[in-house]
Amino acid sequence: MKNTIVLTSLLLGLSMSAGAETQAVSSSITLENCAIQEVLPGKHMTGAFVKFINNGEPVDIVSASIPSITPNVEIHSMQMKDNVMTMIPLTNAKLEKGDRYFKKGGDHVMLMQIPDDKLPKIGEKHEMIFKFSNGSSATCQAEVKSVATIMKEAKALGNDNMMHNHEHHDHKHDHSHKGHKH
Repeated sequence: MKNTIVLTSLLLGLSMSAGAETQAVSSSITLENCAIQEVLPGKHMTGAFVKFINNGEPVDIVSASIPSITPNVEIHSMQMKDNVMTMIPLTNAKLEKGDRYFKKGGDHVMLMQIPDDKLPKIGEKHEMIFKFSNGSSATCQAEVKSVATIMKEAKALGNDNMMHNHEHHDHKHDHSHKGHKH
């Protein structure tokens, strides 16, 4: 009898502590087209991309994580500075009602300091988790894709900035897109 009470108390305590750490799964935000770009040779960082669909009240993105790859994850934007696309911390974390895309050349999730034994391989899937300001979270299975595939998908969403994601050194480049149809 004593063992049953101790075991019941132990199980009740475990379930209560587990419940305290869980968050509500968002019923108003869904994630689609979750993808991680392959890691380029010699690098230990890469980007991840997603489509948010918010069918509820506006909410801020608090954090993103992909624990099976690295604990070092940040959310970034891209900004043109002195004719060079530069990464900066995300300046607008608000998810308004409707769709929002994190895509190459724009807002994205940045995975950094990826250990050699955790470098994601094309075709693998990893859980991507977002936490929101209302205490809820949303997850998706993000497939690792080639750079070419990621660029093709971003271009289909109407993003030409990714083609200019390079340093200019002291070269003068015309980025006016003269002659290009958009």
